Amino acid sequence: MSDHSSSGNRPLIPGQVAVWLGAVSLLAAGLIVTGYSYLALRQGPNEDAARRQAQKELRAENAKKAQALLTEPARNADGTFRIPLKDAVALVAQDPKVVAKLQAAAGPAPAPAAAPAAPAAAAGAFVKADPEQMKRGAAVYARTCIACHQPTGLGLPPVFPPLANAPIVVGNPELPVKFILQGLMGPITVNGMTYNSMMPPVAGVSDADIADVLTYVRQSFGNQGNPVTADQVKAIRAANAGRTAPWTTAELGLK
Repeated sequence: MSDHSSSGNRPLIPGQVAVWLGAVSLLAAGLIVTGYSYLALRQGPNEDAARRQAQKELRAENAKKAQALLTEPARNADGTFRIPLKDAVALVAQDPKVVAKLQAAAGPAPAPAAAPAAPAAAAGAFVKADPEQMKRGAAVYARTCIACHQPTGLGLPPVFPPLANAPIVVGNPELPVKFILQGLMGPITVNGMTYNSMMPPVAGVSDADIADVLTYVRQSFGNQGNPVTADQVKAIRAANAGRTAPWTTAELGLK
């Protein structure tokens, strides 16, 4: 008579235990890898969506600020009042000589002590501006440019273009001098973004003021452009003395 016990009651041998533990470990590792992969794939799109939303909100806020500058009257940093752009355009349309009248009424700012002429340099060589001219330029920028182009020089996309890393700023100074004297209208692309608003002429600035502020801008915000002199501005002003209408980007060949 046989006295064998059933196979279900036999103790597990070490080999079986090892195989089962290995299978459980492999399954657990697979679950962990799958979980990490899922979380990584899920986190990426969420971060992208959050970044896109933040950029959208920033553009909307900048557009709101720019719209206020264009449409709402306000007091400038120097105590003067700013009228909405549409009113300014209407005034120019009604009387093309209004800009000249405003400039005459405001009168030029007192000219600072004559700054030394920019040192001569070989073509293409960078000339560092005089520190005193940079200080004067910063003061002019604060009272005439900062509202639209901002303290950082980054502007307010998509309405007011940046001055930082803008080729037109560090190129031939004739163009920005014209913008300041007569204004600019029309679409222009800066750093891949197209802006289509109007820069009104800046009233009450002397040749020295314009030279100082352009020098400041050309050597700030990461720009490296050579200084501008009051004599350069004076020559450009004289060459365009009869013009009262704003320049257009089309006639200047700008895109």
